[in-house]
Amino acid sequence: MLNTIASMALLSVSAVVASPWGAPNGSQHGGPPGGYNHGHGTPPSGSGQVPFKFPLSNGFPNIKNPSAALTTIEQQAHGTLPNGALSPTLQDGDVTIFELIAFNELFEVAFFSSLLNNITSGVPGFEVGSSAVKTIVVNALTAVLAQEELHALGANGILSAAGQTPIEPCEYIFPSADFDSAIGFARTFTDVVLGTLQDALAGLAANGDTEYIPLIGSVIGQEGEQNGYYRTLLDLIPSELPFLTRSKAPFAFSVLNQAVVVNGSCPNANIINLPIFGALTVDTQNIQPKNQQLEFSFTNNGTDVNSISLVYINQQNLPVVEKPMIVSNKDNAVTFKAHFPFEKFIMNGLTIAVITNSAGPFSSADEVAAATLFGPGLVEIN
Repeated sequence: MLNTIASMALLSVSAVVASPWGAPNGSQHGGPPGGYNHGHGTPPSGSGQVPFKFPLSNGFPNIKNPSAALTTIEQQAHGTLPNGALSPTLQDGDVTIFELIAFNELFEVAFFSSLLNNITSGVPGFEVGSSAVKTIVVNALTAVLAQEELHALGANGILSAAGQTPIEPCEYIFPSADFDSAIGFARTFTDVVLGTLQDALAGLAANGDTEYIPLIGSVIGQEGEQNGYYRTLLDLIPSELPFLTRSKAPFAFSVLNQAVVVNGSCPNANIINLPIFGALTVDTQNIQPKNQQLEFSFTNNGTDVNSISLVYINQQNLPVVEKPMIVSNKDNAVTFKAHFPFEKFIMNGLTIAVITNSAGPFSSADEVAAATLFGPGLVEIN
């Protein structure tokens, strides 16, 4: 194990922040189907990127249960879909929870399928070192891909059992041009997932669909194991924080639509009863662990910029409210700076930044989401 970790350290990979994960850094290619479960790439419409399209070469997401295709996925995932009976009913709020989980997991399947394709096909920038290191990385990501396929199939299976419509995949683009930035991107969206699944647990408990709480708890642990691996590849300690940052379903849904989903490509995402906020870009790059002024930007839609606040959500602490200092406001393009109080709250890991229509004070992420106009902007430190 020590030799494995030492080999990984030789990769010397580093995270990037992309919009709203930070500034875009090229594209990750979809590529044609092949030995791994890749999607289909087609010419883009203006962006220069190749959108990722389903189905995969194994037929995913159209996998029957039971089937030989599902058994193969389970073998690659080192485990199976839960085989207990599924509830024939779901509360309305919990329908939304599993719709969002399916929506996100379909994106993750696309991402890891594309990443594996780029590594195994020798796409420039996706070299990972020696053949021994490449084997370790490919084996790990092959398992992750299959596990995410099971997560997606499981969420849609829960919806179907309750008489609800399964979520269909969209087309996707990815803000990563090489292995380093792809792993940094994976670390960040997994952080968001870990925060959003906390929201799912709270919703299931409040709505009374408690039979699925252990299931979601097991997925949180599994995603945490993944993120420890990505952080190790980034030369970071495996465990990010003592208490991971809280997120909300509208933040996750918004950032996926803003950053990776090709506009107009989703067959039925419109049935998900969640808002999509205006995008908030984190313009400051290479953010260091210190107090500082961060720069953000957004495209205004008629909001009075003199009445807005910037709110940070980090760890399980109370939201932090800062007053934006407007730098530029011209032709609906707004740029502003805001204080980032790193030292007072030791704001390591994921920080979610949003623009709200009030200065609070806010006692929870729920209250922040209810007042959000733009966001989330995602800040990662350590």
